[in-house]
Amino acid sequence: MNSLFLLNPPKMQEHLIIDGNNALHAIPEFSKELTRDRNLARDSLIRFLEPIQTGENCLLTVVFDGRGGKGRIYQHEGNKNYTIIYSSSVQGADGVIERMLLAAKFPERISVATNDGLIRNCAYESGATAMRIEELIKKLDNSIDRTRVKINHYRNEEKGPLKNQLSFPEKGERNPH
Repeated sequence: MNSLFLLNPPKMQEHLIIDGNNALHAIPEFSKELTRDRNLARDSLIRFLEPIQTGENCLLTVVFDGRGGKGRIYQHEGNKNYTIIYSSSVQGADGVIERMLLAAKFPERISVATNDGLIRNCAYESGATAMRIEELIKKLDNSIDRTRVKINHYRNEEKGPLKNQLSFPEKGERNPH
C-alpha cells in the first residue's frame, strides 16, 4: 500500500476521509451495534459506505482508533480506492487525520466527515473541506439515487425495460404442464 497515494490523491479525484469512531457514535444504528460488538459495528460502517466510493469514484479512507500496538492500513476487499486505517495507540485516529491533512499536496480535493470540531477546524485550516456525519448520510443517499438512475438509464437504453420472460397461457388456454 502506497501511503503517499493516500496523502496526495490525483488532482481530479476527491478524497473523502471519514472519522470512523465519530461516525459510529453519530449514526444511531451503529451506535447501538457498537455497544454489543465493536468489530461488527466497524464492519457494518465500512460496508455501509461502499456506495459512496463506487458511486462517486472517489478515494475513500475510513480512520478508526487502533486497539493498542502499531497502526494498520489495508484496502477494503482489494479496492485500491477504499482504504481502512487503524491508528496506532500513540497517535489515535484524530492524529492520523490531522497528519494526512497537513501532508496533503492537494488539500482542496479532500473532504473530512466528522462531527469533531477540532478535526473540522484542522480541515479548514489546511485548505480542505469538512462535513458533519449527517451530511455524509445525505451524500450517501444521493450517490445511491444517482447510481439507481444510471442503472435504469442503461437498462432502458441497452436492453429496454425489464420484462417478465416467463410465458403464461392466455386466458382460456390450458397449460400443457
